[in-house]
Amino acid sequence: MSKNKGKGAGKGGGANKKLSNEQEAMARANAIDDNYDEENKKTMRYECRTLKRLIEKEEVATGQYNDERLRINYFWLVAKKELEDK
Repeated sequence: MSKNKGKGAGKGGGANKKLSNEQEAMARANAIDDNYDEENKKTMRYECRTLKRLIEKEEVATGQYNDERLRINYFWLVAKKELEDK
C-alpha cells in the first residue's frame, strides 16, 4: 500500500505544484494595479485584433510559400526525369 501511496502522491504532487504555479501567476497578475482607462483598454483590444490579423496573414503567406516550394520541387523532378529520358 505504501508504494501506491508514494506513486500517487508523486503524481498528485506534480499536479498540485503546477496548480500552485498557475495560482501564483494569477495572484501576481491580480496584484498589478494597472488602472487603465476604457480608452486605453479599447486601444489595446484594437491593437490585439490588428496583430491577430497580421499573424493570420503570415500563416496564409507561409502556407502559400510551402505550396509553391512543393510545386517547384515537383516540376524540377519532372524536368530532371524528362532530361534523363532524352
